[in-house]
Amino acid sequence: MGLTEEQVLPLFQGNIIHLAKLCLKYIQQPAVEARKLFIIKKLMSNLTLLYVSARDRHMAENEISLWKNPLDSFVLALNQQLVSFEMASEGWRHIIGDSVPYSDLVGFVSSSVSANLLVLLFSEILVEDLTKMHAHKTGISHLHSVFHEHVYVSAMAVMNFNLQSLVESTSLDGSVEGQEIFRCVGAWISYTSMAANGPQGRMDLSETFDLLVKLMCWQQADTEFPYASVIIKIFGDVFANDPTMVNFDLRCHIEEIFLGASKGRMTTNNGHAWMLRYMNHLVVNEFYEELKDLALCVVDFLQVGTLDLCNKLFTIASDADMNALDQYIKVLLQMTNFSLVPVLQEFFSVRMVDFWLDLCDGYNNLVGEIIKPNGSELAASIFVQVVEIYLSKMGLLNKQKILHSDDDKTMIHEFDDFRNAILDLMESMWSVLGNDKLTDVLVASIGQLSPTSTADMFQVEAMCLALNKLMGDMTISECPWICDTLGSKDTFLHNVIFLVQMGCDQKTTQDVVVQTLSTDFVKTGTQLLGTIADFFCQDSKQLGTCIDALFRCLEGCSNMNECDTKVELLLIKCITTLCDTCRHQLKPYLPNFIEVQRLMVEGKSQVSDFTKQKFTRSLGYIIQCNATDGPEVQGQYVLQVFEAILQGINQAPENRDHVLPLLICLSELGTALITPEDFDDETYLAQLPKFREYWTTDPLQIRVKIKALLDFTFSRYSRDSELIEVDCLIFGKALELPDEDPHFLRYDMHEIMHFLMTRSSGCEPSTGLPYIIYLLEKVVNHYKASLTPQDFDFMLSKFFLERHFAIVMADPDLTQLMVNFVNSILDSKPAIALNSSHFSSFLVPEFLKLLPAKERFTIGAVTKFWTKLVNNKKFSRQDEITTRECIMSLGPQLTFTTISALFHTQRSDLNYYADVLRVLVARYGLQFRQWITQALPQICDNGPAHQLLIEKLFVTRGSRAAANAILEWWLSCHNLPQLSPGQ
Repeated sequence: MGLTEEQVLPLFQGNIIHLAKLCLKYIQQPAVEARKLFIIKKLMSNLTLLYVSARDRHMAENEISLWKNPLDSFVLALNQQLVSFEMASEGWRHIIGDSVPYSDLVGFVSSSVSANLLVLLFSEILVEDLTKMHAHKTGISHLHSVFHEHVYVSAMAVMNFNLQSLVESTSLDGSVEGQEIFRCVGAWISYTSMAANGPQGRMDLSETFDLLVKLMCWQQADTEFPYASVIIKIFGDVFANDPTMVNFDLRCHIEEIFLGASKGRMTTNNGHAWMLRYMNHLVVNEFYEELKDLALCVVDFLQVGTLDLCNKLFTIASDADMNALDQYIKVLLQMTNFSLVPVLQEFFSVRMVDFWLDLCDGYNNLVGEIIKPNGSELAASIFVQVVEIYLSKMGLLNKQKILHSDDDKTMIHEFDDFRNAILDLMESMWSVLGNDKLTDVLVASIGQLSPTSTADMFQVEAMCLALNKLMGDMTISECPWICDTLGSKDTFLHNVIFLVQMGCDQKTTQDVVVQTLSTDFVKTGTQLLGTIADFFCQDSKQLGTCIDALFRCLEGCSNMNECDTKVELLLIKCITTLCDTCRHQLKPYLPNFIEVQRLMVEGKSQVSDFTKQKFTRSLGYIIQCNATDGPEVQGQYVLQVFEAILQGINQAPENRDHVLPLLICLSELGTALITPEDFDDETYLAQLPKFREYWTTDPLQIRVKIKALLDFTFSRYSRDSELIEVDCLIFGKALELPDEDPHFLRYDMHEIMHFLMTRSSGCEPSTGLPYIIYLLEKVVNHYKASLTPQDFDFMLSKFFLERHFAIVMADPDLTQLMVNFVNSILDSKPAIALNSSHFSSFLVPEFLKLLPAKERFTIGAVTKFWTKLVNNKKFSRQDEITTRECIMSLGPQLTFTTISALFHTQRSDLNYYADVLRVLVARYGLQFRQWITQALPQICDNGPAHQLLIEKLFVTRGSRAAANAILEWWLSCHNLPQLSPGQ
């Protein structure tokens, strides 16, 4: 607050007098004065602020600065009934300086319920406010020592007296006073944890924790647990944030209460009878939130000692009683396998995922030499049981129960997160169990089931989900044993396919719960089929069975509801993956696939656009690898697919929403026909010259027909930017491929340029030009070796300076597009821009005018142009000469314009201009000193700042540190505060 001694004292007197008046009235008539508790709390908070100000280390030492214990001062003020300034002026030194003996303190809080409540309330507010101040205010850490020595003693006396009174009470206490003691305890625990790292050390709360444990276990009959819930929340916060606050002996005692065993003392005394009664009480009464709090508390407590448990269980360094440890693990497994529905009714299994993951990671991190002889067997036996428990817990049967009870879907998201956490645990446990005890067992278990009901399929789904996670990182083609395992049981694949089929059969129901679960069936099944796609490369028979089943499922999709659409999406993703991976094995299916694709693209088809596009890509994968019969056969297949698309478009050419997806299908076909980098088919490689010759001559005129189609659709939709985008994707498909790679969409530069000019002349520039220029940049990059300055002049004129010039210069987005196009030329082949006729006549003067632009993206583009022009590693010797002549003649103007733009820009854009100045300093140091010396006085009158900027720029020599110097100059010239060293 920065108050002086003269200010603190009268504020203190006025505040404590007013507080004492209100508190005394409240003590006398608590029911009547209860509405003034809000004011009392504010005055107590003010007293805390005054205490902090009085103890400010910068204040000269005086009587108010020696104020040690506001809690005692509060009690003294009430005891003396300090209600006037006359009384305050006579007794304030006594109130500030005196301590209250324990007997007097206890006597005061015992005098009335209201007095007790007020002391507890002030104690709570004191530490809460100090905790908040510690986070937001510097220079108060010295207070903690004073607090520890004085306030802590008084507060503990009051709190522990209250807790002991509750322990000794023979009746329940649900009063405001009873609630306040626990709030006060919670506040002190938070403060103690926060202040623990100070020089005063940690405040000891052992007596408080002992009393809390007694109160937690206090009960009246089997159905009354008055304090358990609130105290478990308190301990939950402690174990989650600062578990070492509780000493070892008490932790062992709590462990015995929670688990009936202690790994610390290695005892098994069945001491958790209270815990069992309490859990039964919560379950019977359906107190699921309280049960969740208990789970959080217990598991956070367990995680404190996970590493210790790991060492005791598995290492030779431990001589612990294994019988006691076995009992301990048994209790943990029972807790994990809590009998209720996870998330909905119980949280033990949810939180225990983290515990088992920590234990598993701890075991995996042990050095082999220190593991017990039977350590690996013991670990396997434990984690096998964990797997079995969680396969049941993660099953969709539990999700079904949640769906029936949860309207806002919050718990569904939590349950899905729970399933994902279990999958991460499975992945970690694989390191312990290996394939023989986990992966192979899952495969065998899926194959052994003969599902006859939805419940059986829930089991299959859970195991498939886990198996998919485990096999996701495997390269199955390099693991022959897994192929043998997968192929050893035909029923394995049968059950996975049946899972997908069952989901597809149920998706048409009107029951939202069934729809959700059916989507999960299909999702898990199709993801697993996609994951094991490499296996099908070894077993074509099973591949055929799988593909046939997927197509039958796909036939049943009609996009009649959201569930149906999701299922179709999952199916086509799986089919696409299989076609990509197993393209060789699927060649016999090619005629059938082409017929399916023809039906899909018909106007009456109910198949989604996404499915049409992805299936066309899938088809393309198979066509791409069909090299055995030579390029002629491949050409025929490509023609058939194209003609099906053409026929589909001709059925409804006026329907833009029908035409656009089919053009995307054509683009997807082009993507699929790109030869993979790792494609090593010897037959194809042997015929590569034939394929190259075939697609160069294009005897079936496929490229001509495609261009005619695109011209036709453009004539109808010339202002449609999405169609222009697809057109550009199709025409540019082969530009990123090496020239020797054959492709049916390999148009030459003349054809592409004609296409681009046609589109440019007829499009809406603001929406269509960005796609056209993107393709133009790809053309430049692909054909840069043959491009000349005249070609660059032609491109700049046709696409920017002639038809669209006024629009380009008026639209910041198009201006940026033009500048970025030039920048791409400077990146790929700068000579054609530097030697063009437009370089000195247009680029340099116009881009200089753009430097003071207001739009950040334009500033970014144009400053990048100037930095590339001044310093470009791709410049040849001749390029260097050209640019040097330009910069030397333009230097004063460029420097002035850059600094002027920098001066007038916003702070967040300074670095763009700083980059230009940095490269000028680095490349033209001597000349730049003259240029900037002349420019700065024209910007503003601040000679010292100008001189300092020049000195710092040349000290940094263009390094990134120059940006700080420029920022300091900008702040100084705008009369803004300089940055402090910490900022």
